[in-house]
This record gives sequence, C-alpha cells and structure tokens, in this order.
Amino acid sequence: MAVTANPKDLTTVPPSDQYIRETVESIIVAFILAFLFRAFVAEAFVIPTGSMAPTLMGAHKDLLCNECGVRYQLGASCEFDNSTATPNGDAVVGGTAAMSRAVNAIDFDDANQATFSGDRILVSKFDYVFSNPKRWDVLVFKFPGEARMNYIKRLIGLPGEKLMVKEGDIYIRKSDNEDWQIARKPPQKALAMRQPVSDTKYLSKSLVELNYPSLWQPWSLAGGTSWRVQQESSGWTAELAPNPEPTWLRYYHKDLTEVEWLDVYNDKKLPDHSMTSSTLVTDYLAYNSFYNANSRVQMDENELVNRFGPSDNGVHWVGDLTGEFDVEVKSSSGKLLLQLVEFGIVYQISIDVSTGEAKLQAFDGSSKDRSPIPNYFNGETDLVAATKVRGAGEYRVAMANVDDQIYAWINGKLVKFNQPAEFDSGRLRDESDRRPRWTKSDPLDASPIGIGGQNLEMRVDRAQVFRDLYYIAVKGYRPLSNEFGGKLPQVQQEIGGVARLSDAQVTRHIYSNPQKWASTQLFSLRQKQFFELGDGQYFPMGDNSAQSSDARMWNENFVDQKYLLGKALLVFWPHAWNRPIPFLPNIKRMGLIR
Repeated sequence: MAVTANPKDLTTVPPSDQYIRETVESIIVAFILAFLFRAFVAEAFVIPTGSMAPTLMGAHKDLLCNECGVRYQLGASCEFDNSTATPNGDAVVGGTAAMSRAVNAIDFDDANQATFSGDRILVSKFDYVFSNPKRWDVLVFKFPGEARMNYIKRLIGLPGEKLMVKEGDIYIRKSDNEDWQIARKPPQKALAMRQPVSDTKYLSKSLVELNYPSLWQPWSLAGGTSWRVQQESSGWTAELAPNPEPTWLRYYHKDLTEVEWLDVYNDKKLPDHSMTSSTLVTDYLAYNSFYNANSRVQMDENELVNRFGPSDNGVHWVGDLTGEFDVEVKSSSGKLLLQLVEFGIVYQISIDVSTGEAKLQAFDGSSKDRSPIPNYFNGETDLVAATKVRGAGEYRVAMANVDDQIYAWINGKLVKFNQPAEFDSGRLRDESDRRPRWTKSDPLDASPIGIGGQNLEMRVDRAQVFRDLYYIAVKGYRPLSNEFGGKLPQVQQEIGGVARLSDAQVTRHIYSNPQKWASTQLFSLRQKQFFELGDGQYFPMGDNSAQSSDARMWNENFVDQKYLLGKALLVFWPHAWNRPIPFLPNIKRMGLIR
C-alpha cells in the first residue's frame, strides 16, 4: 500500500525568534571566519610610501610622457605627513619620464593626474607557517623600532649570514673563514626586478623630428658593417644583410638633461652629439624624479627646470644589464649573436640558426687576444644549450647579466645551458680594477649591449634595454643619493670644476667621458656596508634603494622572526582611473608580486 506524505510534513516553518537567532548566529559565524581568515590566512594592506617602487607604489601620480608616450609614476608621499598620513600642503608639480627623460608638468585639471593612494595588496600569513622566508621574497613585518607600524620590503639577508653591500649587489658568507659569494637572483626574480632604460618602441617625437641619432649604431671589429638603421616618426627598424664577418648593432646610451630638454622645447636645438657618443647607464628612477612645491602651482616645463634645477637622481653606474630584441630571421643558416659587456669583459652568445645550438663564451675585451677566457664559467670555457631558434622565423631573444651570471630567453622561455652560467668577475677585475673599460678600437662599456650576425640576414623590429636594481651602500641617515663617502669634490678637481657642482653633474661628466675612466678615482670611492645576522634575524631592503628607510640604517639592522607578518602575494587593487568614468579599474597593474 502506497503512503503519501502530507506536504505540511515536508516543510517546517520556524517561529520568528528562531529566524532572529539563526540570522544572529550566521553573522557571528561570518565574523569569526573573517577574523580567522585575517588572522591566519591573508590580510589586505595599503602601501604608504615609495620604498618598494616601482614594484609597489605608495602615494603617487600617474603620467603619460608627452614626448615618447611611456606611462610612468611619480612618487607623491612627500605630500603627506609621515606620522599622521594627512596632507601637509606640499604638491608634486612635475617630473621626468622613465626613458626619454623629458620633463612633464602636472596638469591639475586632468582628473587622471590627481594624487592616487598606494597599491592595495594581499599578504599571505600562511606561507611562513610551514616554510621559512626565502631570499628575494617581498614580506610585511612590524617595524622593530615601533611595533605598531607595518613595513614592506624585500628580504635580502637570512639568519646566520654575514652581508656586504657592494657596487649595487649583495654578497654573503657564513663565517669570516669563507670567501664572499654574490647573492644571485633566480631567473624569474631577475625578470621581475629589472628596470626599463630604453625602448625603440617609444621614441621621442621631438628628437626624431630633429634627426637625433638612433641609440643603436652599426659596429664591427673589422671596420665594415652591413646594418641599415631606420628611425622615423613611424617607428624604428634595423636590417642586416649577410656578411662573412661578425657585424654588430650596438647600444650607445644617451639621455638629455633637463636643461638640454629646454633647448629642444624652446629653440628646437639639439645638444652637441655624435652617433657613437654615450654615457654609462645609472640607477635613475622616474619615480624619484618629482618636483614638489609648497602649493598646487600650475607650471610649464620651463618654470619647473628654472625653479627647481636638475636633480641628482641616478648617480651610480649599473653594469648589470639586459638586452631584449624582436627579430625576424630570414636565413636558414648563419649565426645570431648577442653580447653584453661589464668591466670590459665581453659575454657573447652565438646561436647557429641551422641547428639552434647556442654557445656562451667570455672574452677580455681590453686585451689584444680575443680568444675565450679559459675556464671562466666555473671551470668551463664554453657553455652550450639547445634553443628554438631554428631557421627563418620571428623570435624574441633576450640576454641578461645579473649578479655574476648570464641568463638567456627565447620567446620567453629560459635557455638551459649545460651548467649554470655563473662566474666570478673578481677573477679578472680585482678591487683596484673594478671600473668600466674603453679603447679606441672597441667602445666596450661605452656600448655595453649588442645584437649581431654572421652570414645571416635578419631584421630587428624592437630593441629594449633594462638594468638590474642597484642597492646603495649608505651609513646612517645621511643623504641616500650617493655612496661616495662625501669625496665627490675630489673628483670635481679632476674635471677642472671651480663652482660647486651637484653629484649628478660630477658623475655625469665622468660617465660621459670614457677616456677618463682609466684614471679617475670615482669608481674606487664607492663604499661598502657590512652586517651580521644572528638566529631568527632577517635583513630587509627596499627596491627603491635611494628612497628606502630600511635595515641599512636602523639602530638594529635586522627584523626578528617574531615580527614577520607574511609574504606579499598580489596587487589586487591599484589605484582606479578617474576618467573616462570614475572608479575605472586599473587592470594592467593587477597581478602577482614577484
């Protein structure tokens, strides 16, 4: 016999007080879960300052360069009181672009040039429960001097290590009986931390109109070349015809000063230049190029430069560089060549286009003998790898010299040599000899990046230059703009200066005159810093070394493990745009923190 249930038996209607109780319980459970998530899993933070720029942005302005079209950020933390985070009446009124160095004034009528708050990030508190922090992690911690304040920096030194900050790099050892070893970034960190220097995709329209030379110029040790470079308002390309001799396209770094830009703006006049003159790449950072006034004063570029003068942003030579190229190989055979130079040591990758085999070698560019340096890469003279560059096709190729190691990528994939391409540059360049090199027959460090070919036809559609981060060795809270121990006036005497020149003017003169590199004392004046860490002690530093208050100058030069809050995971909400519609998400800057 079938049994049919009464519908009223299937639905129970609770009394109103039960509804209230269940609602209250749900709210309480939600609060408890949210608290547990915040306490043990993840928490959101807002970046207050620019010490980690450009990896993470504090209060800043977002500009589009009027000359080259590159978007860049200017620090604006100076507009706020550090202790109260309230406006102090100052205003950022302009700055210089990331690559062109063109001066750009703030347009206060543009809603997208308002001062934006810092990045909102998500921090994982779970990462360090089952594993220890790793070098190069970006971490959040309680400031040892004021535990109520949260700081965010990159982890540089680990417990039990002795640290040395030298020439922009980090060296470590466990005891005084060991030799110093450079702390090397893994490939994904090297890519994430690199800073843009030059890009043929973003050319200054004024300089192109005035026929300013391309930063990439043909060169050959034998004297002849088969490169043809075109630089026009429509874009930049370089084409190589087959040549039995290796022939190169090399990078000559140039950047106009603020005063030189005024000549371009006002008189349409170029500074004196030659196609192959250059200056050394430095740690210039657009984020630090801001001009700030004590009110929101609308100025043009002339007023900015005349009122504030040139800045001392970027006075340290950076030799760790990356070259990246978009190429179209048109031959089925021949050799594709990549080259980097530091301290006059030439690192060269040769790729056989018919097989895809790559060979890495090092040469002493300042010697007459151009044979490879024996056993330079940890006992090996030549390193080899298989690549995807086989025959005609389009490829993106990159080569990096970072922390005494060579990396290469083809179409975004790491090239794996038969062993890590690590070396000790101190083997050939000891403490008294660590300076850039130049000769009449080869510019070496004056043209530190090259792409070339031998018996190869190809076209380069884009050439980019990046630099590594540079960690400044400073003691105490003296100005972070230099690490030369206050001895730059001695260098000023070398160049015949009478009036007091700024640090940037002194170093720029030396950096732009390769003939003086062998005799100047500038490169031997760079300071070192030493630190020692005990058990459970960590050493953090900011990516924006010139504007970071970090363990280099604290009374206690470390953070105890108990103060670590977690690992920075992602930027989940950078500033939103104010136009074309308010609160338009800034999607391009969302992503994982490397």
